[in-house]
Amino acid sequence: MEKSQPFVIPAGVTFQVSDAGLIIENAGDVVLHTTFGRTLSRVVSRAGDVELHGAIAAGALVAAGSVRVEGTLAAESVQAGGAVTVTGTAGVGSMQAGGDAAFGGGLTSERVEAGGGLTVQGDLTASELVASGDVAVHGAFTVRRADVGGSVTVHGPLGTDLLQAAGLVSVAGPTQVGTIRAGDIELTGQPITARGLQARNAIHLGPGKIQIDAMIAGEVHVDARTAGRATIIESQNDLGTNAIKGGFRLADYAEMFGDPAGYLRERGLSAPGEAWSGPEASGRPAPPAPVAAPLPVAAPAAVVVPVAAPVAPQVVEEPVAAPAAVVAPVEPPQVDVAAPVTSVEEDAPDEIEPEPIDADEPAASATRAPHPLHDQLVDAVEKIAERYNEGDLPPAVSHLRSLIENRSYDEIRAEITSIWSDLVKFHQKHGLRIQHQVTTTFNTINSLVKKM
Repeated sequence: MEKSQPFVIPAGVTFQVSDAGLIIENAGDVVLHTTFGRTLSRVVSRAGDVELHGAIAAGALVAAGSVRVEGTLAAESVQAGGAVTVTGTAGVGSMQAGGDAAFGGGLTSERVEAGGGLTVQGDLTASELVASGDVAVHGAFTVRRADVGGSVTVHGPLGTDLLQAAGLVSVAGPTQVGTIRAGDIELTGQPITARGLQARNAIHLGPGKIQIDAMIAGEVHVDARTAGRATIIESQNDLGTNAIKGGFRLADYAEMFGDPAGYLRERGLSAPGEAWSGPEASGRPAPPAPVAAPLPVAAPAAVVVPVAAPVAPQVVEEPVAAPAAVVAPVEPPQVDVAAPVTSVEEDAPDEIEPEPIDADEPAASATRAPHPLHDQLVDAVEKIAERYNEGDLPPAVSHLRSLIENRSYDEIRAEITSIWSDLVKFHQKHGLRIQHQVTTTFNTINSLVKKM
């Protein structure tokens, strides 16, 4: 008979069980191959690393060294003095890494801060991003404001109010943005909609339709098949043959419409020769994650917890053999990023007004016609509601059901991230694990919303 693994807790380790979940603190490394069927309220390594395995639901993960999750992660905060690595999808309230950060799936977060580079294999959705190194996103980049000390590579669509980078910004998918300021800008997807593009060196636009208020760079290169409108194009080279309407040089604009300084300033741009602010200061290093004073032990010992069969309370009274822990949706909910769509009039270029990214969609209203995907949304939210006992329905689910019933599609898009967060907090507060079916169905709703 094979000998079972020992369960060893070194001296000096803090191990508590609270209503919010488990609290584990140690001076050395913390390595968990099980969560004991409970939410991890707080896991701290004061002088080492934190390594977790499985579908992790947590409040705070704090390490003086690195944080690594072999699986998926749903957490309120992650703080690491070193690197942060998650092999699966992550939904995090805030993430701070002193070194590089890498995610094997998508990442949804309010604020992401990395002292090194950032790699996301899926979609990146955030309100704010600060990174000292390069950023590579293999899916969609939907960030309200981003400051990057290196280059930015996006393989999917780009949506942002403001993106500043010291190096190259390269986007292969559609671009709908407010302002991009970078060393170089290369946009090869279509269409391209922007209030302002400014590069120290060069701007390259691929074939397709553009709608841009102003472009300023040492050189601007557009494909001969590029068409659309650009009010101001200021560069030191000749654009060559193209189908772009407008294209005033700053001197021509000043002669016809007056000083362009205000027009540029409103779009976050500066005239050639003016002081360049932003990208050099972007991507400031993330400070080391705050950790409490070391525990009074002679030498930090690692906490290593072997695999154990989880036992956890269920939300409904039906047997579930091995329920999954709370995980972030497989496709992270979209943050409502207001990137503009311009409308350029040749006789009044200074009257361009921004509209939201989803400007082509009608305004949300309880009386509007149902969306073609409406019935699928109704079925999905009812499947979630069925997983709870009568009278125990989480407020987040009730709110989502109400928004769907009222056909408030714009509000659903804007609030989907906070609804998921509220659902996670409800389960943490009551010491309950989210059933696998609830997570899977929420993923379905999120995917439907992204298609609307």
